[in-house]
Amino acid sequence: MSDTDAWFEPASGHQGYTSVDKLGRDELAWTDFVLRAKRAAISAGFSDDYGGKLTAAIGEFYANVIDHSGRIDTGYVVYSASPGRFEFVVADTGIGVLNSLRSNPTYAHLADAGTALEYALDEGVSRYYTEQGHGFGFRPLFVGLANISRYMRFRSDDHSRSLTRKADGSIDAQTSQLANTSGFFCCVVCDVEVQTPASHPAHLPHKNAEKG
Repeated sequence: MSDTDAWFEPASGHQGYTSVDKLGRDELAWTDFVLRAKRAAISAGFSDDYGGKLTAAIGEFYANVIDHSGRIDTGYVVYSASPGRFEFVVADTGIGVLNSLRSNPTYAHLADAGTALEYALDEGVSRYYTEQGHGFGFRPLFVGLANISRYMRFRSDDHSRSLTRKADGSIDAQTSQLANTSGFFCCVVCDVEVQTPASHPAHLPHKNAEKG
């Protein structure tokens, strides 16, 4: 086992890192990571319920690395907590969203990573065209994260899609072209002050929101 498989800030536990490869090899590693990350979120001011939602979201993203990246050995998960804020990153240097979706004949026509990212944000969009339950769609996560996220950013190949919560609770979505990079990257920043009741969800953007 490599010394870099996992690391947690020893004094407070407010920062932590683990490789996806370790999570796949050690059945107890995920449980340990979840407990540490949830404690960090609660210590930052989030409720027990929202702490659970945050760690569940991390689990969904890391599962997508396993299902879709083609390079589990490059995947990693990081979290950081500070007073009033919790953020996490899940990333890999695998095949990327565009190549993954193109392997599904329905989406073989996709021309760029920006469009692929937008489709990946819709529920049910997947490279697994003959199976259920293997979606590369992150839309369900938006429903759970929208009420507590300040900012979400997804990047794959030469495009990124950013979603920023505005003061009125609506989401400003922008898709932008950038320098090319391998794999998939997501970053989610959540603030305690924007926690809102589930009965008043944020207004989520359609995949055809304006491109930047």
